[in-house]
Order: sequence, then C-alpha cells, then structure tokens
Amino acid sequence: MTKFSKIKLNESIYDTLKMMLPEQGSIEIQRDFPRKMHDWHTHKVDETLLIIEGELDFFYSEKRITCTPGNVIHLPANTRHKSVASNAGCIYAIAMESLAIKMGG
Repeated sequence: MTKFSKIKLNESIYDTLKMMLPEQGSIEIQRDFPRKMHDWHTHKVDETLLIIEGELDFFYSEKRITCTPGNVIHLPANTRHKSVASNAGCIYAIAMESLAIKMGG
C-alpha cells in the first residue's frame, strides 16, 4: 500500500539523507525542472522518496497528492504512478527500497 507521511527536515539536510541510506548502497538525488513530468510507470523494487525542496504532484491509484518539503512517499514495487514538478521545480531523494524512515516528525 502506498503511504505518505511528513517529517521535519533537519537544519542539516546531511543528517536527514544519511538516515535514508541503506546499510549498503546509495540514494539518488533528483532535480526536476519546472513542470517536469514522469509519466505513468512502475518499478520492480520498493521505493522511498523524500521531498527536499519545491513541490511535486504525485499520482497513483486514481489519486493525486501535492507533496512538499518533508513529505515521505513509501511506494511498493509494481505500483503504477506518475509525478509532475511544480512551477518552481522540485528536488527529492530516492531510495530504491522501502525504508522504515527512522526520522521523527
């Protein structure tokens, strides 16, 4: 089930991103230019996104949610979804696995 939550971003974004890192592996930092659309697609693995700056309209299961800094999206494998960056664009982190985000709100 796709889940959304909100965390308080630390003054040091490094601390927040470090908590997203898997025990072995990496995260991706994505910058989408204004109105950039990632059309409908799926992933073979779970995915966790953390919105860092800007806004992202996220679509799944015939639903739409506007995500803002601090929003966390937990997306199970094979979930069909798309996203559109706001007029100002969006920066977000992506971990290609489902993370029990260890961050308090």
